[in-house]
Amino acid sequence: MKKIYSVLLLVFLFLKLNAQTGLKDVIPVSVKGTSGHNAPNRSCDTLDIFNANNWEAFYYQYGGGGSALGVCNLKTPDRTSILETANFYDVSAAGYNYVTGGLVYFVFANSSNASHLAWNVVFKLYDDAGTGGLPGNIIDSATLTLGQIHADVLAGKLTEFKFAAPVALPASKKFYISIDTHNFAWRPLSKDTIAIVATADDVTPNMAYQYMKSKTFAPKWVAVDSFFSSKKSSLDVTLFAFPYVTATPDACSILPVSIFNFGGTIKNYQAYLNWSTAMENNDKGFYIERSKDARNFTSIGFVAGAGNSSQIKHYFFTDANLKDINVNTTYYRLKQVDLDGKATYSEILPLSLETIASKLKLYPNPVKDGATIEMGLNAASKVQLQIVAHDGKIVQAIDKGILSAGLQQIYINTNGLAKGSYIVHIKVGDKKYSQTMVKQ
Repeated sequence: MKKIYSVLLLVFLFLKLNAQTGLKDVIPVSVKGTSGHNAPNRSCDTLDIFNANNWEAFYYQYGGGGSALGVCNLKTPDRTSILETANFYDVSAAGYNYVTGGLVYFVFANSSNASHLAWNVVFKLYDDAGTGGLPGNIIDSATLTLGQIHADVLAGKLTEFKFAAPVALPASKKFYISIDTHNFAWRPLSKDTIAIVATADDVTPNMAYQYMKSKTFAPKWVAVDSFFSSKKSSLDVTLFAFPYVTATPDACSILPVSIFNFGGTIKNYQAYLNWSTAMENNDKGFYIERSKDARNFTSIGFVAGAGNSSQIKHYFFTDANLKDINVNTTYYRLKQVDLDGKATYSEILPLSLETIASKLKLYPNPVKDGATIEMGLNAASKVQLQIVAHDGKIVQAIDKGILSAGLQQIYINTNGLAKGSYIVHIKVGDKKYSQTMVKQ
C-alpha cells in the first residue's frame, strides 16, 4: 500500500510541476551543422557564424507534428499557433551601424499543397523599444517565397535575404530578426513546413522568441524558453540566423567568404582536414597552416577556391607528415586569400592524437531505410550498438566485435522500425555514447 501511495505522490508532483511550468515538450533532431567564419575586417561581418563553429545543429519536433521553431500543430486546448520565430542580437559593444540582410539555416521548407510554394515568407527586422526584452517595432522587411527556400534546402544552401537598402540599427544596437509564417499551417489536409535550425539545448542563453496567439490570449511575443522544453527543462537555444552587419552603408557590397565546418581527424599520423563555404566572393583559395604551439604557424599546402559561388562548397586536405612533428596536439588554421591579395584567417583547430577517438556521426537523420554510424577510433576497440524505442524497449542490438583503429562506418538497417524517435546507444570499449535518431 505504501508503494502505491508513493507512486501516486510522484505522479501528483509530476503533474503539478508540469502545470506550474506549462512547458511543451519537444524532440531534438541532430542535423549537419554550420560553423566558422572570419570577416575581412570589422566593417562588414555576418553575426554569429564564427560562434556557430562551436555549436551543434538541431531542429526541434513537437509531438503533435511539425517544427517547434517554424510551423507546427501544438494541439493545446487553447489552440495556440506560432506566427513568427525570431532571434535576438546585441551589437552595442561593436562598431556596427547597419544591417543589410542575412543568412538563415532551414532544414525543411515544403508544403503538401504545391500551390503553397508561392506563399510568402517575410524576414522582419525589429527594434527592442519599450518591450522589456521582446521585439518592438518593425524597422524593415524582406520577402521570399516558400518555393525559393525549398530550392535552397534541396541545393544544400543557407537561405539569403536582403533588405532593399542598408537599414540603420536602432540607437540601442539591439535588434531581432524574425521569420514570419503567419499564413502557414500544419493540418491533416495542408502541411506547410518551415523548420529553422538552432543550437543544442543549454549551449547558449535563450535568444529565440516566438509570436503566438490562441483562443485564450491575443497575439504576443513569448520567449522560447518560457514555452518549450527539451528533456524536461526549458529550451534555451539560439537560431542559426546570421545577419549581415556593417559599419557604413556600402561596406558589404562584396560579402566575405564564409567558412563552415572546419574540422578534421587524425589517423595513422595523418591529419584529414575538411571545411566548407556558404558563399564565396573573389576567392582565390585557402592556404593550410600548421603549428605546434598555436602561435607560430607554417604554410603546408594550398587548395584553390571557387572564385564566386552562392552554393555550399566542400574542401579537403590531407597532412601526411605528422610522424616527425613529435607533439600530441597539432594546430591548424586556414588563410583565405582573395584574388586581389586580401587575406583572412579561420579559427584555430586543435587535433590531438589522444582525444580524437570516438567522435560520432549518425546520418542521414531523419532516416528512412538505413543509417550510418561513423566514428574515429584511436585504437582497436570492441563496439556494440543498441537502438532503443521511446518506451525503453531495445528494438535492435548490434555487436561489431573488435574494430581496428581509424575511421569506421557501421550501417544500421531501419526498414523494420516504426516511425518515431529512437535513441542509439553506442558502446566503444568501456565508454558509452548516445545519438537521437528519427525514423520517417
